[in-house]
Amino acid sequence: MKKNVSLFPVLSLVLFILAAACSKGDSGGGTTPPPPTEENLRISTNAGSLNVLPGAEFDFNVVVESKMPADGVKIEYTVRGESDNVNYPQGPAIETKSASTAIRISGLPRQKFCVATVTVTSKSKPSNTANTNFRVVYK
Repeated sequence: MKKNVSLFPVLSLVLFILAAACSKGDSGGGTTPPPPTEENLRISTNAGSLNVLPGAEFDFNVVVESKMPADGVKIEYTVRGESDNVNYPQGPAIETKSASTAIRISGLPRQKFCVATVTVTSKSKPSNTANTNFRVVYK
C-alpha cells in the first residue's frame, strides 16, 4: 500500500529559504549615499572699510574663501546712500564658479558717503549665503 505524502511542508520550507535569501540583498541596499554637506560660504574683498575715490567708479574683488559650492555662486551687489538710503543701481548679479571675481561699482554721487553691500549665495543651496559691506565716497 502506497502512502500519500504531502509536499506542502517541503514547498513551504523552500519558499521560506528563497524569501530570506532575496530579502538580504547587498549591504548597500541600492541606496545612494547622501551628498557631502556644503561648507558655509566665507567671503572677503580687497576693499577697505572706507574708500575715498577720485571718481565715480570703484573696482574691487570678491573672493570666496570657503570651498566653492558644486553649482557655483551668485554675487549680488548694491550701493545705497548712507544718510538717505537712496539706491544707486549697479550691474546684474554675477554667476560664477571662480574663487575670485572682479566687480566695478559706478554712478557714485559726489560728496556723499555710500554703503556698498555684497551678497554671495550658493546656487546649490540658496540658504547658504555670506555678506560683507564697505563705505565709499566720491570726493
